[in-house]
Amino acid sequence: MTMLHATKEPVVNAVAVQTFQSQLRGVLLRPGDAGYDGARTIWNGMIDKHPALTARCAGTADVVTAVNFARENELPLSVRGGGHNVAGLAVCDADLMMTCR
Repeated sequence: MTMLHATKEPVVNAVAVQTFQSQLRGVLLRPGDAGYDGARTIWNGMIDKHPALTARCAGTADVVTAVNFARENELPLSVRGGGHNVAGLAVCDADLMMTCR
């Protein structure tokens, strides 16, 4: 079975990730994808977190889909708005990070 490995645990089944991606109107980014590093970068350059997946939500339905995916796969969930939180709470390691475009 193929698994998706983030920089740290958890591990998410690749089939579940593909299904999730097909349900999004927005873009799903993984480590190594074009745009991944830009999506995870926040204002505080001292914060260098690596989410397992980044969902660039295109609307309310994508947000609901992302929350459900995180819950069903026991992934921590972070929400990145403007990325200006000095403590870096908008992004976590090995989680599903949601952004809106």
